[in-house]
Order: sequence, then C-alpha cells, then structure tokens
Amino acid sequence: MLAAYTELKNAEKVKQYLLKHQLLHPDYLPQKELSLIYFPLKKKVKIPLAKTTNTKFTFPQRERTITIDDLLKKELTPKQFSLLPRSQEIVGSIMILEIPEELKRKEKEIALAYLKINKHITTVVKKDKIHSGIFRTRTVKYLAGQRTKETVHLENGVRIKLHLEKTYFSARSANERLRLAQQVKKGEEILVMFSGAAPFPLVLSKNSPAKNIVGIEINPLAHQYALENIKLNNLKNIIIYEGDVLRVIPKLRRKFDRIAMPLPKTGEQFLGLALKKSKPGTIIHLYDFLSEEEFAKQRKVIQGISKSENHNIKIIRTVKCGQFSPKVFRVCFDIKVLS
Repeated sequence: MLAAYTELKNAEKVKQYLLKHQLLHPDYLPQKELSLIYFPLKKKVKIPLAKTTNTKFTFPQRERTITIDDLLKKELTPKQFSLLPRSQEIVGSIMILEIPEELKRKEKEIALAYLKINKHITTVVKKDKIHSGIFRTRTVKYLAGQRTKETVHLENGVRIKLHLEKTYFSARSANERLRLAQQVKKGEEILVMFSGAAPFPLVLSKNSPAKNIVGIEINPLAHQYALENIKLNNLKNIIIYEGDVLRVIPKLRRKFDRIAMPLPKTGEQFLGLALKKSKPGTIIHLYDFLSEEEFAKQRKVIQGISKSENHNIKIIRTVKCGQFSPKVFRVCFDIKVLS
C-alpha cells in the first residue's frame, strides 16, 4: 500500500502536513516499524521530511463510526432524509425526538437507529403534546428501548430524578442554571419560584456559596421528586415548599438576596409578588419567551410593573438562554432592585 515514511522525530510535522493537504488515507492507521513511522496515503506526492513507498505490510484498519445516515440509507428516500431530525433533546438516558408528520410511518425505524448509535441512551420517545396546563407538563410517545419515562439526569455536578410527563424540565437550561450559580455571593439567601423537581435549587446549592435556598412548587408530583433529589444529592441548605406561590410567599417572613422565576410566558404576572420579598440590592431573574423585536417592549412592561409596586429597579442585562422556536428565544431579564 502507498505510504509516506519518516523518522519518529519528524512524525508530528509530517502528520500535520498530511492532514492539512488531506493526503492521509481515511480507512487506515499509521504503522510504526523500528525507528520509522509509515502513514497510509491516498496518492503519491512529494512530502517534506518524508519519502513515499509501496509497503508490503498491512496497515491496521481505522474503526469507522456508524452514522444515522448509514443505518437509515435503505429506509428513507432522499426527501425523507432532508426531514430527518438532526438535533435531539436528551434527558438522562432518554432521547426526545421531534418527528415531522411526513416521517410518522418511519418513526420506529428512526428511533431504533438513534438508539443503536447512542450507547448511553436506553429509551427513545417523541414529542407528543407541548407543555400546557397549570403544571406546564407535556406528553411524549414511547418509540424504542426500555419502556420508561423516568430517568436520572446528570447536570452541573448534580443528579436530577424526574418523569418526563409529571414535571416540567428543560435540559437545555443547564448553562443558564450554572450562570445564575456563578453570580451568587457568599451568604446569599435565594428564593426559587416554580421550582419543579428542583433543578435550580440543586445547581445553586452545589455550585454556589449560597447560605440557603427556598423553592416553591405547586405540582405535588414534581414536589415529591424535588424532595427525593435533595436526598439523592445529600444537600443540606435547600427547603422546598409545596403549594401556590401566591399563598406560600406571603407567609415567608424574610426577604431574599436573589429570586429566580423560571416560568416563561406568565412569569411577569408574579413579578409584583417577587418584589414584595425583595430589598435594595436583590437580584431577580425573570424569564420569558420573546423575539428580539419584543425585548425593548418587555423591558418597559417590567419597569411599569415595578413602578406600580413602588419599587425602583434597573434591568442590568438581557440574556438569551436558549431558542424556543425560529426567531423566538428563552430570555432572562436580570433585574436589580434599587429601592
């Protein structure tokens, strides 16, 4: 087989040259022999610091990664391939696919293919009905693998046990949860409204010097997962209350240094409630789903609500923390209470 050979001391320089000029044969690995190293080639060319030759020995074959296209090339037409979901949401060991209607008859084959190429995935489901209702839960349809909708998700050093249909959870907010934790100063007391299975309290507890974290969740099933997750991670500075924030928060006899409101779409309706538990210097993280054109209008709405509650605030930053749909983003307004 055609190869370029050089002394071992020149191996890295020759390798980089071959990579830069796309001369390495993609199916075979280099082979060492005594003080020389042989690189398999696609074609014969002059190579600095190396000589070319036709070798008599066999190069070890490079292990080729099987792709989704390899597995489905006999199952899908070119048009169907263009509709194949290329991005997926992964929660723990469960992959959640968004299957277009045109591929519905092939959804089982697609799910089995994704299961085969993802060794850490044990279950594949598809989105059925979007988040709705007071608990903002969704439904998913089982497609392949183990028949379960419960999993343990690993994120930012914590384990989050949850059921896909019993509690709201977004794996795509992992970076956002860590962003909040990295802002926390030593000794802060934090309130998390709409805390669900406790992803925000868990990440804040594990990754920040907070003194204590209070979570409030109205969904009783999500609340039970939250209690289990606190024990699962052996965290001591989290208290979770079950109930409606409108009833629970007025009973709390303290104000907080930081308040997270991870309830997009209707979160602004509870801003007044959050302000009542704020003090000068409190940071409020208010979430929404908006297009960029709506950012400025929403900032005015937030200012208006704060003024009506007799609070002076400053929106210190507006952060895109995920894409909800084309041109619509999950947005966090970081708000500082001035008075």
